[in-house]
Amino acid sequence: MSKTPLRRLVPLACLALALLPALARADDTPITLNLIPLPNTWQQQDFRFKAITDMKFKARDGASEGEVQQLSAKLGAVKMPLTMSMQMRQVLQTGKADAKGHVPLTARIERGTMDMRTGDGDLVPGVPQRGMPAMQFSAIIVDGRYENIRLSGEGAAQLPPDMLEGLFRKTFDALAKMNGATLRVGESVDMPLELNLPLPNLPAGSNVGKVMASYTLAKVEAGVAFFDVKATLDLKLDLPMPAAPASAPEGAAPATPTSQQMVIGGGGTGHMQLRLADRLQLHNDLDMTMALQMPLPQGHAIQMNLRMQIDSDGKSLSAAKGKGKAAKVGATH
Repeated sequence: MSKTPLRRLVPLACLALALLPALARADDTPITLNLIPLPNTWQQQDFRFKAITDMKFKARDGASEGEVQQLSAKLGAVKMPLTMSMQMRQVLQTGKADAKGHVPLTARIERGTMDMRTGDGDLVPGVPQRGMPAMQFSAIIVDGRYENIRLSGEGAAQLPPDMLEGLFRKTFDALAKMNGATLRVGESVDMPLELNLPLPNLPAGSNVGKVMASYTLAKVEAGVAFFDVKATLDLKLDLPMPAAPASAPEGAAPATPTSQQMVIGGGGTGHMQLRLADRLQLHNDLDMTMALQMPLPQGHAIQMNLRMQIDSDGKSLSAAKGKGKAAKVGATH
């Protein structure tokens, strides 16, 4: 074998070894994370959501065979698993910063599509095949925080105002706490979100939970930061339950309490791609598994195992197309 190829390869190998530290330094350049939209921004996010649910009936201790058969038959009438698919679009726009640096923001969530199918592929009877109701919200960005949050539209009207506004506010506050974090490849930042979901006729603070998302910077290429995402979910919800009839026959199960707790736990992994120049989230995906137990009257329950797959793609919209709408954004002060 000729020694010429080896003589040529050795210098190339040495050059590659010499470049490795430089490449490592370039990849290790820190970035500053910021997810709050810049002024004069017009962006669109298309979301896709898929949930696969398997449900099983769990009888209370001491339940009669007749009760078990009756309730199992109701649940068994629908072939598992159930699959729900949904699509929706969010369009977000910010205006020009005023003299104080405050930036008006508006966003609308457009009605999308949804269907729910049984394990046979048939549409689930009695379930409206419609997407999430349309909703709009506006806010003022002040020093990296969202203030003066206002919600409107069909979707906002279907939920208690305090609950919906509180959820938006907590989410925005959690995002704001992440902003400004300086990360190198391999480093992480956490976004903890504490939930309090008040329901009518139940004590305040009875519905609490925690969602934790951890973002680890995997790499930076061509101005795009790639993150690995890990999420955990822990919710405890007190649900109002109907009381047993006062004239229940002797030997019947004890009266059901006015509320029972539903526990939801799970976690998953995913990714985020963030274009640093304009803070556009180019892509997000998350694959989660969850387990929950839903209480039923008379002490029975339904056990549910759920797999959720969520992904979204973002793009910047033309400033020329949005010129007319930008003026309306500025009027939200």
